[in-house]
Amino acid sequence: MPVGLVFWGLWLSQIGCSTHAKRLIEPRQSFYSNDLPAAHASFAKLSEGTRSDHTVAELDLAVVELFQNQPASAERRLRKVRDRWEELEAKSIGEEAHSLLTDDQKRGYSGETYEQLLIGTFLTLSSLMQDGVDAESYSLQTLLKQREIVGRSQDNKDQPPLPELFGIPATAPYLRGVLREATLHDYDDAARMYELTAALQPDHPVVMQDLDRVRTGSHSQPGHGVVYVIALVGRGPYKVEPTAPVTQAVMLQADQIISILGDYSIPPTIAPVKIPALECPPKLFDLVGVEVDGTPTATTLPLTDMQQLAGQTFQEKLPKIMARTVARRIIKKGTVYAAKSQIQANQLASLALDAAGVAWEATESADTRCWGLLPREIQILRLELTAGQHHLALEPITAGRPVAPKSQCTVEVIDARNTYVLGYWPDRHLVGQLLVSTP
Repeated sequence: MPVGLVFWGLWLSQIGCSTHAKRLIEPRQSFYSNDLPAAHASFAKLSEGTRSDHTVAELDLAVVELFQNQPASAERRLRKVRDRWEELEAKSIGEEAHSLLTDDQKRGYSGETYEQLLIGTFLTLSSLMQDGVDAESYSLQTLLKQREIVGRSQDNKDQPPLPELFGIPATAPYLRGVLREATLHDYDDAARMYELTAALQPDHPVVMQDLDRVRTGSHSQPGHGVVYVIALVGRGPYKVEPTAPVTQAVMLQADQIISILGDYSIPPTIAPVKIPALECPPKLFDLVGVEVDGTPTATTLPLTDMQQLAGQTFQEKLPKIMARTVARRIIKKGTVYAAKSQIQANQLASLALDAAGVAWEATESADTRCWGLLPREIQILRLELTAGQHHLALEPITAGRPVAPKSQCTVEVIDARNTYVLGYWPDRHLVGQLLVSTP
């Protein structure tokens, strides 16, 4: 039966869609286990070719390379993904139509809103770990991208406009403020960036100190420089595939209405209606304690909460995802109904088409593609130290007590200049290396 063959052909074309998350389990676990060579090899293999999850493998690979102390390579990959996502902003009609007959994983993945904005943050970090020449541009690009997203919502009359501060990772304006302050003369620009950060994090004590400092036009005391410790803490948000009970109920009602009004039955809604959801593992420690030359000095403090940021932006997009999922299921049921009508199906043929339709619907899977190696939080500490060489020891702490071994590095502090230290603790142990910017 030709129509049945069409259904089975579509079913076969989707085999493998649901394996996206499975393909990435092993390399991500290698990263968390601090086996970066294995993680790099696996992600590199996944990033080859034209798979629909190519870009998320590239993003995870960039994180691996960054903490293998290859920031230039990480920066190139991040730029490549950013540019690719910009191209996908205008999705092809053919791709959109195909996804309505299959599932969302047939669409080119252009990133969630929080991922699009965090690319700029990781580009900034990658640049800071080199010469820092492009770091300020990347932080500005993040803010411009956010304005573009808000601007599009204001032009869309079919939905309420987004708030002005929607989706801004506080790290973006903060680092831009740090870089403007480091010029030793653009203190007004720095103050505006710290004010924006304070609007996003109104209770953050360090940001208020930063504002007070730049308003007096003083980067640091004479004979001192500044070390910024940037700690990526915890495992960040990722997508899972639950079912949507509300959508499931809507589809059951749609089944009944179409079957009652029409001459033929339609495939029953047996396969669950799937949409992605976000999950985020709990942090295994609170902050990173920092010793300077053997003396406990201070701790990092959270500046950007990835779980909160991802949840806020993903929730805004969820109605569109649900609408597209329901539309796809109705189109599939309508296609089966049209096939029955066209061939004037008898009872046996109708049952066969129903079976094919159920199988067709069962191939759907939620789009769980995501940037899986993001941290739970970005935490920052500013240290003003005398010019010269200093030894730093960093350790995860909970309730003021260390819970893991120290990681150590040496920094060269230059008078009236900034130095940056970057580390990633997805669990209680540092992954890869502590990175120190070049003076």
